Amino acid sequence: MSSFDVRLYEPGDEVGILELFNRVFAEGNPAYVPRTMDVWKHIYEANPAGHEILVATDETGAIIANYSAIPTHCNVKGQRLRCAQAVDTCVAPEWRGSLRRNSVFVTIAKRYVEVFGNTHPEYTNEYMFGLPNEKAFPVGTRIIGYKPVHCPLMRQVKLADEAWIDDLAARAEGVEVVELGGSDDDLALLEALYLEHLPETPLAAWKDAAHLAWRYRDWPGVDYRCLLARRHGRPAAAMVFRLGWMGQPIVPLVDWIGAGSDPALLAGLIAAVGGLALQAGGRHLETWATPGMPHRASLLELGFGEEPSPFNLCIMDFSEHFEFEWAKAHWILTMGDSDIY
Repeated sequence: MSSFDVRLYEPGDEVGILELFNRVFAEGNPAYVPRTMDVWKHIYEANPAGHEILVATDETGAIIANYSAIPTHCNVKGQRLRCAQAVDTCVAPEWRGSLRRNSVFVTIAKRYVEVFGNTHPEYTNEYMFGLPNEKAFPVGTRIIGYKPVHCPLMRQVKLADEAWIDDLAARAEGVEVVELGGSDDDLALLEALYLEHLPETPLAAWKDAAHLAWRYRDWPGVDYRCLLARRHGRPAAAMVFRLGWMGQPIVPLVDWIGAGSDPALLAGLIAAVGGLALQAGGRHLETWATPGMPHRASLLELGFGEEPSPFNLCIMDFSEHFEFEWAKAHWILTMGDSDIY
């Protein structure tokens, strides 16, 4: 095999990265819709937390592999720190065929850990996480250093119907639900609600107004919507959702902000989104509420079931602020914390 080099992203690399990404992810998938440059720039250049990208180049300088991560600020026991999700890893077909320790994939992945782990003055992550597919999971855990957390990650699911929605509405007596429009004032309200409940999310993404604007309001090509539940006129809980996913009549409840251990509040939010789902021709509601999340018990009480998702949740921790077993018990992850939904 010819030699290759691994280096940090440089402006202009996005053209080669995107060409490689679309070539790799179109393999064997006739329904694949190529990612546009506008979407790539939003994910990486517009992210208020920046980007973490490495490329591998061949002897001609052409990009033959890419290891990209989406960083975000996170809450670690009340401190606003930094973490990242590894995404969009791809290697050109002609450079594959081996997962040996000096292969392109293993080399670029290990280099990412060296640069963007808690080892560099400019790039310090408390942890990185990923949802590796069946092919990447063995090498990720065996060679790169990922630790399995929830494998598979469980999801909470419910087929909505009118009787169930009516029951939820009755349980939500005294709860007022309104839809937010995404203004700066709305985002500031959500940030305040997140900060009010910060102790309930000891290890989780930090959801300030800048992050919420980037992740939901301004994300290209997806219509995210947000419902707010008030009690006695006071904001108490919120839910971000979308109607439909990957061309399927699935209604992902992608994020939860605010109180989670009050079933009446969640009943009001879910009754509202359930009604919208039925109007749009969808009945299948699903969400992620990891075991340390207060919403999980409320969702089960309200009639949601649990089933394995197709995803394995793994972590690589670099932090001095927590141990792995503590993270496994306390880590809160929602669908919107990933790039999948």
